[in-house]
Amino acid sequence: MFNRAYGHSAPAAPLSVSNLPEGGPARLLLVVDDEVDQHRIVRCAAEALGITADGAITLADAMERVRTIAYDVIVLDLGLGDRDGIELLRYLGNAGSNAVVVFVSGQEERVRQAAARLASALGLRVAGTLGKPVPVDQLVTLLRALPERGKSTAAGEGPAIDADLLEAAIESGEIVCLFQPKVTLREIRLVGVEALARWRSPLIGRVRPERFIPLAERVGLIDRLTDCIMAQALAHFRPWRAVRPDLTLAVNLSPISLTDLSLPERISAALAESGVPPAALVVELTENAVTADYVTAADILTRLRIRGIKLSIDDFGTGHSSLLSLLRLPFSELKIDQRFVRSCLNDPEVPKIIRAVVSLAGELGLHLVAEGIETEPVAQMLLSLGCIVGQGNLFGRPLCHAIIANRLRAAA
Repeated sequence: MFNRAYGHSAPAAPLSVSNLPEGGPARLLLVVDDEVDQHRIVRCAAEALGITADGAITLADAMERVRTIAYDVIVLDLGLGDRDGIELLRYLGNAGSNAVVVFVSGQEERVRQAAARLASALGLRVAGTLGKPVPVDQLVTLLRALPERGKSTAAGEGPAIDADLLEAAIESGEIVCLFQPKVTLREIRLVGVEALARWRSPLIGRVRPERFIPLAERVGLIDRLTDCIMAQALAHFRPWRAVRPDLTLAVNLSPISLTDLSLPERISAALAESGVPPAALVVELTENAVTADYVTAADILTRLRIRGIKLSIDDFGTGHSSLLSLLRLPFSELKIDQRFVRSCLNDPEVPKIIRAVVSLAGELGLHLVAEGIETEPVAQMLLSLGCIVGQGNLFGRPLCHAIIANRLRAAA
């Protein structure tokens, strides 16, 4: 399988895994490392799991191999003599490779994690990072639990939609409101819901939010869409408050809406018509929403807070002005971005950041929500870091209003 230098292999037939099922087990691995002993260790670990191991000592050799062979796994050293492995990552990302990357390097942990984040940003799947000498048991564990293959979804997937079709959908009631629960992480008690827009068309089927919301922003329909969701959400929410007086309702706001100085009056009118108190409503917006026209945004958001409406800064920590936004604007809640949440178990730096955000929220008297929680271990980690409230598929995907009502009655 390997020659004496572990730098080349001579398979009897061309190697390809393009016909493997999605998410199937790994069958072919490439180790890229300029140390022969590391090749031997990785090869033994791979063969113990029934994985064929191939090898490259130089970056040039590795580049040639990945151009012609579809590897399931690439075990990559970051230092390759006077070269480094980043160039290989860049090529794999540009080529749309579906290989899983495992980093094995003598570099310090922060450097390995930075490389892992870069690989993820390039669209690659990362199983983990290991130091040298490679711990065989940890390598075997990573190879046994490789992240599943992603399923491609083209941005233009689905029937064509245009402004006329979207406007008709808003008018006819095809745009419906679903609710994702927010719960306490310890007791799993429902404390709030986030309203989310969904388009269910009898003609073209379901249209994803990432398609129709940007369209609404481009063609000037976003305010009508927001008003539609706000009215539906408040109508469903009002009877829930009778069962759970402390329940809150969150509604997302587009950055474009922060240019309309009449927005506070529109929201207040919707609250008055529904009979929902302002303190029960949480308006969620990303920090980038306030960067284009700070003065107008500050005007609108300050007036919302004066009226008793809560403000939440969504995706906290992903922009360039998070702390400045908290200083300038009267936010009452911040949401830890799901990218931090989902990586808190495999990136040692992330728990430190989350703990710092928890402390910051406490110092500023802000309510804190962790979003994107999908597994119990992640929920337990967040709880240990001081997060009290969370949302995500672990506690329920976006649900229709009837299911939320039943949950509330059952818990009453």
